[in-house]
Amino acid sequence: MKTQTFVTNYNLKSTIEEFCRLQNESQLKLNFHSFTLHRGRPHIKDWENRPKLQIIISLLGPSTVGKSCLAVNVEYGQPQNYKQRVTLAVDVYFFYLDQLFEDEYVVIVQINDCPGSDRFEAVSDRHFRNCHGAVLMVDATNIETFERVQDYWYKRLREKSSFDRIEAVLACNKIDLLETNYDSSYQEQFFKRADRFASDYQIPIFNISALRGDNVQAMFHHLILSILQNPSLIRALKDSRMKNEERLSNQSSTIELTAPSKIHERIQKLSCIC
Repeated sequence: MKTQTFVTNYNLKSTIEEFCRLQNESQLKLNFHSFTLHRGRPHIKDWENRPKLQIIISLLGPSTVGKSCLAVNVEYGQPQNYKQRVTLAVDVYFFYLDQLFEDEYVVIVQINDCPGSDRFEAVSDRHFRNCHGAVLMVDATNIETFERVQDYWYKRLREKSSFDRIEAVLACNKIDLLETNYDSSYQEQFFKRADRFASDYQIPIFNISALRGDNVQAMFHHLILSILQNPSLIRALKDSRMKNEERLSNQSSTIELTAPSKIHERIQKLSCIC
């Protein structure tokens, strides 16, 4: 050899570093797949100063399909007692994931239970615009609910969403009643209609029982993962977090600047009185 000088191979170095980065990301994603959903706000002390991402999921569908039952029974997966009621305004429920996303972010999940009655549909408009994911619910005992979900709820979601692409699932609720109270002919007709809907709009189907707990956790697990694996939604979530932090920072600065002036005014008033 004419020379024994070592020259750094930057191309190889970059390739190795990129490979290591992708391996680390893959491992983090693999570990994250085992998260579970818990009701309320996170109360883990080590997470207090962690950055937070807030996912918004809207439950959409006509009245009596079981949205409110699903909203109160998201985390359990076992039979629950539930008293049927009519939703007059949007009810909001908060959950959190018990694992950090990308080993950094605390994930808050806001679930909006939107009223299904025609009288209250206008109340749901902002929940069409702001949600990152949607559960489109139909009643397995009433095949006509597909038409309402297709003609109004899904159409409105596509028209009003602030995002180019949101994640959605089709939830066929009351599968427990379909299995026990309806014959094979009706069941076949229902499943064919569900398959056609899912095929037309390219969204996954989950046959669930909000009351009994069938497939509830699996459905939300899939939907949340889909949102967190959607590059455009992740960017929107992180941008929203940054804007909130800037807004809070500006508010703090305003308070710090105005507080001394108010104290000075009080001192002047007291001086005048004296």
